[in-house]
Amino acid sequence: MLSMGAALADSPVEGGAPTVYFERMAVAPVLVGHRQPNMDEALDDTLSCPIDQICADEPSMPSHAGSMMMRLVHSYLKNRFGQHVVPMDRVQTAYAAIRLDGAHDSPRTLALQLGETLSADIIVIGTVWRYRDRGAIEGFPNKPASVAFALYLVKPESGRMLWRGVFDEAQEFALKDMSKFSDRIKMGFKWLSADELAEHGVKEVFQPFPQTIQPKMGEDIQ
Repeated sequence: MLSMGAALADSPVEGGAPTVYFERMAVAPVLVGHRQPNMDEALDDTLSCPIDQICADEPSMPSHAGSMMMRLVHSYLKNRFGQHVVPMDRVQTAYAAIRLDGAHDSPRTLALQLGETLSADIIVIGTVWRYRDRGAIEGFPNKPASVAFALYLVKPESGRMLWRGVFDEAQEFALKDMSKFSDRIKMGFKWLSADELAEHGVKEVFQPFPQTIQPKMGEDIQ
């Protein structure tokens, strides 16, 4: 049987805050490195941190981790919001044209420049600091897959964070934690790869997506 930990997701705009409507949402390339955000959202300074500090080299990270996370996040949001999500190839083209100083520029700078280039009013910033397949640790062939990432919805013109979700889980072979039985049913009773665990994580993180963030309806998005 398989046991999963709990995903962590916060909705700072909820609790009486006005609804935020958007025309275009764009998923930025996911930043990959060993830096972990503070689990206390009030103390999380990731969006203000220099990109070079977030993307500090992490030898254990597979080369496709960032691109896979971007694809999974984009796919989920595209299925949910349709034409309001900017196509991934357009985002990648815009990102390639942006000039960032990694020693000084932060994810907020990235959000601002992508927002201006793509005429997007929400940018999804992601970071991933663990992306490990089962048995990837030498000497521990049965060590389960483990994935950890954070996602932020950011208003590019102000840099304001609208929402944050954090996923930090390892798949475990255990009978002792039956409280996560529903998670095991969702994923099937099998060992997952890191890619499969990441896909599960994206769905879990976005499940409590705040109702106060909504697409503008009745408009054609070019």
